[in-house]
Amino acid sequence: MGSRLHGPIRVRSLAVALVVATALATMPAAGQRGGAPLGPDGPTPRLPNGKPDLSGLWQNPYTPNMARPGTVLDPATREALAFPRMGEALPNAVAPASGRTARAYDLPFTEWGLRQWEEYDPVNDGDYAGNCLPFGMSRNINSPHGLQIIQNNDALAFLFEQNTWFHWVPTNGMTWPEDLWATWNGVSTGRWDGDTLVIETTGFNGYSKLDTSGHPLSTELTLTNTFTRTSLNTMEHTVTVHDPKAYTRDWMNVRTWRLRSHPDVIMEYSCEENNLRNLLEGTIKVWEPPDVE
Repeated sequence: MGSRLHGPIRVRSLAVALVVATALATMPAAGQRGGAPLGPDGPTPRLPNGKPDLSGLWQNPYTPNMARPGTVLDPATREALAFPRMGEALPNAVAPASGRTARAYDLPFTEWGLRQWEEYDPVNDGDYAGNCLPFGMSRNINSPHGLQIIQNNDALAFLFEQNTWFHWVPTNGMTWPEDLWATWNGVSTGRWDGDTLVIETTGFNGYSKLDTSGHPLSTELTLTNTFTRTSLNTMEHTVTVHDPKAYTRDWMNVRTWRLRSHPDVIMEYSCEENNLRNLLEGTIKVWEPPDVE
């Protein structure tokens, strides 16, 4: 079956994708889909074990650029993060992968991380997302199409509308086998800190980026997402990046998610249906895995 019930083609080429991304960035979340207005807010729902139930269809803020001015915070204080060379122009950097603003020294890069940021060129080197390969955990959560959370006392599942992907998170103390291959999305474990669910994800293969803009990550990344359902309709989400190969300091974003109401539902998304012919015809350049340093 075609994606989105044969609705408008989502992505025909990287150029079209970037235009769409720019347009979506200016749209309010409620304007992207056809859901009815939310009903009255209420108390946070609870699981049988008393912990907050995060289940629901959520509109997570579209975040193509995790370093947008004013959003990069110090995890220890939740105040704006300051670091050397902050905001410095990068005249030798490749043109931006999203938006129109030239790349700058917008995060506390290591030497390796800065090189990855300056040289990222999905148009000429091939784009893993345009090739319909996994986006990685960070970019999945940054995507604009929303996601469904299904939860019980022992585990939680993210069902991403983006490419119909999923991510499984045990919350009962289960440990993953030690001999698993590194992957695009890594493996996650969850634990409760009061009423906040803390999810730590490791085991990344280093192939993806943190966001559409192309901020780098390495195989040393630990991505920590927290979720605090503050009411029936609202959830606070934080994401903290710890990657000593790419960044000299940890940094975080704080976001607010909104519950989406019926008749808004999660739907099928088939990247291959739209992009396969363009890959075969050369409109989209074939992506090759980088040598992970």
